[in-house]
Amino acid sequence: MSDYAFIVGATYSYTPELCVLLNSLDYVGNRQDMHILGIELEESFIKQFDKLNYKVILHNITEQEWQESHGKSEVVCRKRYFYADEIGKDYKAVCVLDADMVFVRDPILYFEIAEKTGLVLGTNKEQRESYKDSHHQFKGKWIIPEGTRPNVDLCNCPLFVDTKIWGVPLRKSFEIFMDGFPEDNFKGPDMAAMNIMLVKYGSDNKTVCLPGPQWLGTNEQLLKPYMRAIGDEGLMKMECGVPIFSYHGQYYHKIWRECQLGNRHQCASTYLKAKEDETGKVQEHMDNQAKGALNFLYGNFMKMLNYKILIPKLNYRHPELPSEYGDDQ
Repeated sequence: MSDYAFIVGATYSYTPELCVLLNSLDYVGNRQDMHILGIELEESFIKQFDKLNYKVILHNITEQEWQESHGKSEVVCRKRYFYADEIGKDYKAVCVLDADMVFVRDPILYFEIAEKTGLVLGTNKEQRESYKDSHHQFKGKWIIPEGTRPNVDLCNCPLFVDTKIWGVPLRKSFEIFMDGFPEDNFKGPDMAAMNIMLVKYGSDNKTVCLPGPQWLGTNEQLLKPYMRAIGDEGLMKMECGVPIFSYHGQYYHKIWRECQLGNRHQCASTYLKAKEDETGKVQEHMDNQAKGALNFLYGNFMKMLNYKILIPKLNYRHPELPSEYGDDQ
């Protein structure tokens, strides 16, 4: 057993993304255990876990369990925090992940910070939320004062914590969803449940923010001018020089990639007012910057997809349809 551990949930439909996550951690030199909350994963996929240079522990989530938890997504999104508390008892610190993440650097130092300081390390949202809606209540009462806007409002992952300190609020973020279901339970998203319970247990001034572009790159952050992802002697950084540790997204799916470029084009046209000149070059140049960054990230995704664990290039979300993967993508 290693000192630290990753925890992630995944269903069959996330097989390509989970494959890339596992391969990428191996590629960057990770040696920490990985705990997978797996739902309907193929045996041919599972059998390849021993190819990796770190230990993978599969927690096979039965149909009975995910039904009792009110769905597969509730296990991989909410119950992962319950498991983080359970699994974390055997480790000095853990890191909770989404399945669709790609690592490009070994995050070992962040485990050490969580262990040695007892602080929460999490990726901050672009906007802090004000917790004032009725679905932020539990059994008709406010968990934290109505309208609380925490100093730090976190994305779901990556989340580095010592669960001997923070395990109880993580567990409770799942329990408030289960308790009183479906009438009196907590009805907000899993991200809100996590943040509210962490704040209730004192995290607001004990959290280190991990910059979103450095760890997730959501909202097309890594396609933007000056922030876009570029290579750096085999590693990855933003154009402005900030090293990238991991990034997040549905890179296996062509429709998702096209949507990212469409969003970036719209932002350039409206927010940045990038009007085309008579040759049409201004907008075209900004579009090409975004496309180049996306192709760079997608190329790394594909490199990891074809690394150690190998899977058939199928349509895992809709098996009845042709694969979204292909050389033309």
